Amino acid sequence: MPEVLRDVGATDEYDADIYMVGVRESTDPEARSLVFQEGYDDEDSYCLVIDPGQATFYGGVIECTVSDDQLHLLLSESAAEELGTPTELRFSLMLPPDQLQLLRRGLTRVLTSGHPEDVPRRLDV
Repeated sequence: MPEVLRDVGATDEYDADIYMVGVRESTDPEARSLVFQEGYDDEDSYCLVIDPGQATFYGGVIECTVSDDQLHLLLSESAAEELGTPTELRFSLMLPPDQLQLLRRGLTRVLTSGHPEDVPRRLDV
């Protein structure tokens, strides 16, 4: 059974130096979370940080799809190895419409930033 993600947050789209969008199971500090962050400049690609543990990888998302009730990620072998996850990740989403929209908008912004070769081949949000 997939993990359920219930909360989304993002830095302010206009005031932050680096934009980030994150989704998590709960507000518990030990809960599973995924944070997607834009690259700092043209030298970096976006990164994915997975908690608990702060495992981080730059680029590495091959596919990302979001439906009303599911987030699906396909990661490169090197990303999965570094993050300590399988290459295919599926999460159930239990989000109110405004948070679902924030997640979709944030993933589009972050995953299309940085190096063009790191943009997912499929981005259906």
